[in-house]
Amino acid sequence: MSSAMNPRPQYSVKEDLARAVKMILIIFWMSTPVWIIFLRFLPPKFSVQVVGATGLDAPPPHDVLICTAFNITLHAANRRAMDRCYRNGEATVRYSGYTVAWGRTRAFCVGAKEARDVPLVAWADGVRLPPSIRERMAADWSAGAVELEVDMRLFRGDDCSARPTWMSCKATAGGAKPPGVTPCTIFALQNWASDIVPAWMQF
Repeated sequence: MSSAMNPRPQYSVKEDLARAVKMILIIFWMSTPVWIIFLRFLPPKFSVQVVGATGLDAPPPHDVLICTAFNITLHAANRRAMDRCYRNGEATVRYSGYTVAWGRTRAFCVGAKEARDVPLVAWADGVRLPPSIRERMAADWSAGAVELEVDMRLFRGDDCSARPTWMSCKATAGGAKPPGVTPCTIFALQNWASDIVPAWMQF
């Protein structure tokens, strides 16, 4: 008689899902201020393009040094709501691990939520490379795809920080193909959400 008057409540998957959704929404709402502060510290993004290069096209005699010059464009994108400035920077261009040029960047600033291109000239008055490396570099140039590594460090000019921003960039030089663009890898403390959050959440 008592079991007939007090039926056992039935399990409902829909009610459990509704509770779970409500809990997730409450947690997200309560953590919104933390996300806003966290996303305000998104790191900048950089990439480089080699728009011109000389000294890579022909293998010279083994006892002759080569002279190289590169016109490079550094693309900097600032994702923060405040300006970011750099007082100077340094760049080293490498081919197959061998340094073939070096240069310096000028001081520049990137406005809040803006991007800008910074020109850079890297060159070397005399570089000695193993014959096999020079021959391969000349062959790559003829094929229109000289794969280069551009290592850079930039010094902040707006926070009195002595710690530079280190980055490693990939770039392609050559006459037959347009220069490629690949995001640089920054060796610094990174915001883990910087590459997964949608644009509308980046303040």
